Amino acid sequence: MARNTDATTGVDVDMPVNTLLHHAHPAAEAREPSFHGREPQLREMENRLREARAGASRLMVVEGPPGIGKTALVRRFLRTADRVRVLEASGAENETALAYGVLAQLLSQTSVGEEAPGPRDEPGEVGARLLALAHRIPADTVVVLVIDDAHWADAPSLDALTFVLRRLLSEPVLTVLAVHTPADAQLPKGLGRLLADDQTLRLALDGLTAEQTGALCDRLLPAGLPPHAVGRLHAHTRGNPLYLRALIREVDPEVLAAADSPLPAPRSYELLVRDRLARCDAPARNLVAAASVLGARAPLHRVAQLAGLENPLPAVEQAVGQGLLEECPAGGPPELAFPHPLVQAAVYHQLGPARRAELHTGAVRASKDAASRTWHQLLAGRSPDPALVADLATGARRQAAAGHWSRAASMAAHASRLATTRPERERLTVEAADALLCDGRAEEAAELARALPGDSARAAHRYVHGHLAFVRGETPSARLLLDDAWRHCDPALDPALARRIAERLSLVGLLQGEAAAALRWAQRAGALPPVPFTGGMLRYAQLAALGLTDAVEEGIERAAGLPESVLVHSGDVDLLLGRSALRLGFDDLEGSRADLRSAAPLCRNGPAPLRATAQLLLGETELRLGNWDVALRELESAAQTALTRGLGWLEPVACADAAGALALRGRTERAAEYLAKAMGSGGYGHGASGFAHVARARAQLAAARGAQDEVAGALLPLLEREPVARTLVAPWRDLLVDALTTLGEHRQAERILDGLDAPAAHRGRRSRLAAAARARGTLLAARRSPGAAELSFRTALGHAEQVPDPFGRARVQLAYGAFLRRAGRRTDATGQLRRALRTFTELGAAPSAALCERELAASGGASASDSPLTPQELVIARLATSGLTNRQIARQLVLSVKTVEFHLSHAYTKLGITSRMGLPAKLPARP
Repeated sequence: MARNTDATTGVDVDMPVNTLLHHAHPAAEAREPSFHGREPQLREMENRLREARAGASRLMVVEGPPGIGKTALVRRFLRTADRVRVLEASGAENETALAYGVLAQLLSQTSVGEEAPGPRDEPGEVGARLLALAHRIPADTVVVLVIDDAHWADAPSLDALTFVLRRLLSEPVLTVLAVHTPADAQLPKGLGRLLADDQTLRLALDGLTAEQTGALCDRLLPAGLPPHAVGRLHAHTRGNPLYLRALIREVDPEVLAAADSPLPAPRSYELLVRDRLARCDAPARNLVAAASVLGARAPLHRVAQLAGLENPLPAVEQAVGQGLLEECPAGGPPELAFPHPLVQAAVYHQLGPARRAELHTGAVRASKDAASRTWHQLLAGRSPDPALVADLATGARRQAAAGHWSRAASMAAHASRLATTRPERERLTVEAADALLCDGRAEEAAELARALPGDSARAAHRYVHGHLAFVRGETPSARLLLDDAWRHCDPALDPALARRIAERLSLVGLLQGEAAAALRWAQRAGALPPVPFTGGMLRYAQLAALGLTDAVEEGIERAAGLPESVLVHSGDVDLLLGRSALRLGFDDLEGSRADLRSAAPLCRNGPAPLRATAQLLLGETELRLGNWDVALRELESAAQTALTRGLGWLEPVACADAAGALALRGRTERAAEYLAKAMGSGGYGHGASGFAHVARARAQLAAARGAQDEVAGALLPLLEREPVARTLVAPWRDLLVDALTTLGEHRQAERILDGLDAPAAHRGRRSRLAAAARARGTLLAARRSPGAAELSFRTALGHAEQVPDPFGRARVQLAYGAFLRRAGRRTDATGQLRRALRTFTELGAAPSAALCERELAASGGASASDSPLTPQELVIARLATSGLTNRQIARQLVLSVKTVEFHLSHAYTKLGITSRMGLPAKLPARP
């Protein structure tokens, strides 16, 4: 088949545009393996290799777009494999008509002189020859069949391969197929069914995450990139490792780090897009150029108007056919979009300054909204004037109100540079800095702060530097600067700045556990006119502070005007979060979750602090409700948001809470990693809140390791810092009482308990009453007061049953069961312990489950201690024996199918079986 190759690159220019860069650098992937963030997939592949070595043929499919790292992953896997015989082949787009081309590649690598199949051979006959080779494999060797780009393999080869795969049962053969998608229409239906089978391991490779992109930048650039630049580069490339490397190699780091400089496409990509454009006629080229100016997606009629086309459909057909544009799904007015951000970048950068200015000028006339019109005026190079400055400022505020913080910051910054008076420049710079901080771009905000005009003692200067110090977690400095800003600010002359200062000071008070101060500043801020760019945390801080003072009724009353959670609009999301915090603190867990689930989509495009707070609250709520997989996902997301968005004030809280939840599951290494991040963050040590959350996480990690002396060591300092006791940290005193009781410090434990009972009883918080009664029961049992101890345990159970908190209830059952066992009442003890173990196992609370099993074993009750499976593996294995498919198990446990497959595979290996058919005979009896 003839190929149409580019004279400069030698690349087949008839390929789809989204595959171009992959082929433009054919050696790049081999030279620099794209392996960042693929460790979990590698572990799953290694596990399948072990299964094949045990005599169970296995099939894996690695799927993903070109350049995503499929080949790199397979090569890394093969480099670490031992005692394997690898047979590799690859499909090629221009060889799909070559019958048995792929099978011939495989057979040519054998040492038995197999003759290449001919075009007239039947797939079954050819497959039988390959199968016969598999049967002659030495017992200590695994044959690994690798077919890269299997979607481009010829049909006869795929049919023969399907024949082989259907008949491989107990041979030590591992087959690895790399494809764009298993549902590719070019794959035979029989092979497609095999790939969709539950026993097939499917590794869908996505682009790198933003965190992994940052790690790659740190490795390839001497100074790395700031978080906002990493996020921009990640979105621009969609995390594709090959595209990332190309841009990091070709683009100046200052351009990569800048906020307003549009990112280009890799040079090779631009050349290939240029070739595609050259194949289009003038109307189609004009259409694509107009689309590149209007953005990643635009209505067809606007694109056509800007391109000067009365009938754009022929041009659309050409552009879509060349892979330069795509039609958006029907359901409204037709729209056009670029298939990838790099295509838009390549087209836009090829326009040249004059053509770009001409199109932006035309876009001003075609724009229907003021913000878009103003933005195009700026990009068209219009001379600065007061009207443009006013338009930019208005547009920035509208963008902020809509949650588009990056655009708001850019417009406000441009307006400040074009402003002609110092007060106006100062005001606009403050707005731009606040928008940047809402977007998590502290370093850029710091640059703006340094460039503020006028006297550094002015209120605006103090406010911006104080806000910056707050975001970095430098709470004492933030308070000094903000207090000074308030002294220099006249609320009557500048109410917007005054409100900003007061709102920030209310958050400082909340972090320091000073509820009265937080309320006072929140009331001052609330009495002033609302302003954009503040971060939208005011009413959250106010309601949270009311919760700290036990004025929950007043807090709920302030939120009484809210409609049902699902009807709340974005302007009230801070009030919704405040209500959820009150509900969480006072055991209305279902109400808290309803609020937070409604808040989540509203926060998605909101300020980074609001988004992280919503994730944090939802994680804590789901943790208490027993949905630990969801909880961990939300808590780790909150930690990552805080870390990547530079929220130093929230980093110790979010990372510590993630560490504590991981410790409950026994994932101590990962918990320790998050704890180290919490203690290394800028906010740790500067605020009572961060100190308290870190102390509690340290205690949870120590408890998971069984080190009660370390639990006491972590929590005792909290008693000496009174403000810490009034922060939003989850209860911790019962953990300290347990540790002191174990260590024999009974008097100190009792003093703490005396202070623990009264406030909880006064407010009727059942969860805290249950924890206090459980801890008191344990202390009374240690003091040999069995009658009083049993009464406390029964009281604890009564309270725990009133709250949908399975872990808290199971902790009471474990403590009560242990007490009953020591009292010689083994039958009663076994009942409590079995119920606790069932809950711990379902939650995956490995440390607690281990304690429970030891108590059960000592009481003579059956346990799962003879099983080698982890609690999570045991839960999944039991569900598999009930007849559920992997997808059904994943839905029930809120896990990914890959996670279910991973745990089942480990369970098979540990139990010495090859499929779920062997599970019933191997699993221990249910407790």
